Amino acid sequence: MTDSGVPCREDLHKHLDFIQAVVTRMAGASANAKAWLLPVVTATYGYALTKNAESIALLGIGAVLLFLFLDVNYLRQEKAYRRLYDAVAKGTKTVPLFSLDPSDADDPIPEHLEWRERARRLRRRWFPEWRTWASWSIAPFYGSLLVVGLVIIIRLCAVSP
Repeated sequence: MTDSGVPCREDLHKHLDFIQAVVTRMAGASANAKAWLLPVVTATYGYALTKNAESIALLGIGAVLLFLFLDVNYLRQEKAYRRLYDAVAKGTKTVPLFSLDPSDADDPIPEHLEWRERARRLRRRWFPEWRTWASWSIAPFYGSLLVVGLVIIIRLCAVSP
């Protein structure tokens, strides 16, 4: 800190490094979620096909949905930390030095809003928006695994006596 109470450049750079490390960890966790899902889905779908077991294919679809939710939340958090990074880098918000709380980059929700609008804004902070679910890193990967699972179930139901 300088004598005037303004953070020095070194402190700002270190703060940005800390935030970037969190963003990097979130991206790594997202990649790990995808990497863990592939053998699970391969095993469940393969077993379902070889043993004609629709329930196991449903288990594979359940795994895809679970990992989808996990990955979307990693992406939501990553975006929140990117907003924090931008706020610190540009100095557009008053963010406490070395804060890693992404809500420091968000505008406060005004008290005078109707309860429905307040609830909508709070929901957007805690639950992924539609465009996050439809992201290029989410929708094609998980969508294709869900389609494969549904095709397997349809095929197994058509073959079953």
